[in-house]
Amino acid sequence: MNLLSQYNKDHPEAFQEQKAVPMTDEYGREYTTMVRWVIRLSGGRIRDGRTATYTLMAVAAIIFIISLFLFFRGGGASLPPAREILRDTPTSGLRPGAEITP
Repeated sequence: MNLLSQYNKDHPEAFQEQKAVPMTDEYGREYTTMVRWVIRLSGGRIRDGRTATYTLMAVAAIIFIISLFLFFRGGGASLPPAREILRDTPTSGLRPGAEITP
């Protein structure tokens, strides 16, 4: 009898497929997906749901402030000077009843 089959015989629970244990807080509530991402991607710096939630709110606030800055800053495009706008405007008006022909 080989070693693996002997271990399987002695400890059958080791070979049972186990479900992934959901991350929960101290009250047994399961974290949301984004909170789990923050905890996982933080590299161990963030360890609980409250800190992860505050981190997500801070990131959302920073993105909101940046978007307001970009929106109100304008694209740098401004209207041309009045002289350029009026350049192609005829200086004398059309006669009443006259038709415009190309």
